[in-house]
Amino acid sequence: MRVKKSEVVYEGRLVRVRRDVVELGGRERTREVVEHPGSVVVMPLLGDRVVAVKQYRHAIGDVLLELPAGTLEPGESPEECALRELEEETGYTAGALEELGSFYASPGYTSEILFAFLASDLRPSRRGREPWIEVVEIPLRSLLEMVKVGEIRDSKTISTIMLYLVKARLLRF
Repeated sequence: MRVKKSEVVYEGRLVRVRRDVVELGGRERTREVVEHPGSVVVMPLLGDRVVAVKQYRHAIGDVLLELPAGTLEPGESPEECALRELEEETGYTAGALEELGSFYASPGYTSEILFAFLASDLRPSRRGREPWIEVVEIPLRSLLEMVKVGEIRDSKTISTIMLYLVKARLLRF
């Protein structure tokens, strides 16, 4: 694969869209790429419960149940972002943060990589949380059932739960 031409067609606050002409398989093809700075997703554990959030997602016009997440700010490490997003979205701080792994959101069209973390030893924050986000605590078993029956459809949430299950050796092959 060889890039023959590349141009930025949109530049916004969060993303930039690039149109590339590439040579692939002996033919020229056009590819549109959404450049993204990267994100984090956090699985906060409070005893045997997972702290999740419900929030409106404009792109799909619906409210999703998902794990807290957010975009990396310039110069911010994934760990710093995870702690910031946890506090902003749930009103909790974490005494312990463990990286579970990373994955690409949708590599067919975006460069976005997500860093997944497990947050534990949770304590209420002194700062308030974002008021438009509803915080819910769900037993892990119930959360898994919600994935199974399709009540949770957010890919970053499903992927992070899978990473947690593998790391915690609750899912074996």
